[in-house]
Amino acid sequence: MIYNDLSGLLAPAPEPQDLWAGNNKIPWNDPDFSSRMLEHHLSQDHDLASRRTELIQEQSAWICERLPALPEVRILDLGCGPGLYAPHLSGPGRKYLGLDFGPASIAHARKHFQDPGKTEFELGDMRSAPLGVPHHVALLLYGELNVFSPEDCRTILASVHAALEPGGMLFVEMQTQEAVEKLGQENSWYATPSGLFSQEPHVCLTQGLWYPEQRVALQRFHVVDPRTASLQTYDHVTQAWGAGEVEALLDYMGFCEVTWAGDWPSGNKGLKLITARKQS
Repeated sequence: MIYNDLSGLLAPAPEPQDLWAGNNKIPWNDPDFSSRMLEHHLSQDHDLASRRTELIQEQSAWICERLPALPEVRILDLGCGPGLYAPHLSGPGRKYLGLDFGPASIAHARKHFQDPGKTEFELGDMRSAPLGVPHHVALLLYGELNVFSPEDCRTILASVHAALEPGGMLFVEMQTQEAVEKLGQENSWYATPSGLFSQEPHVCLTQGLWYPEQRVALQRFHVVDPRTASLQTYDHVTQAWGAGEVEALLDYMGFCEVTWAGDWPSGNKGLKLITARKQS
């Protein structure tokens, strides 16, 4: 029985052409998973889901120093999580809109940070959700674009471009190619009484696979319930982009003044920030 239940550990990896088909992301929008993920977002012990407060404050100050000098600046934060940047980016003369796919994150953000007409949050998929009135600034932080297919990246950037005022600013934080490749080469495991993938005791076996021609990392999280020997596998796909490819993509999507920000306080050498403007 155990062999039959755990035989999924030996299931073949997806073919390269199938990497972006089907379930290629961990279930961000599942209510139970989202609730467990929220605990990681709010943790001050690590930066695995959201940055810790001190770094969020430092990054927010960096962004605020570069906001346009206008009577009112409208900021769009895509993949805002539980809204931890909102209190630092909103305020007099600023309006903030956060969008995220996780229901527990948005519920937390609305409870703690929403201020109607000034700071608001929407639950939605950035690939298809309406992005509201024209904004002066758009944020895509913490490697958000890397977890989408190149086609979806173009869709997202087209929507962002349309949602920005002429001359509007874009801040995109990308995972480096080296960081993504590392994801596809690491294998690990842990046992826990409760964790991200289940509130019950479980063992998680993480399998990394690297597809060099596609420059894609596949992480397979094999979650085993030791009481029943049942297995649930979650796939998560991450696309590597070279610096020149990111620059070319933004240029193709209608952005100009594309510049890598060497002084961005990322707190992680595997993440780099690039800035751009919508052509006037």
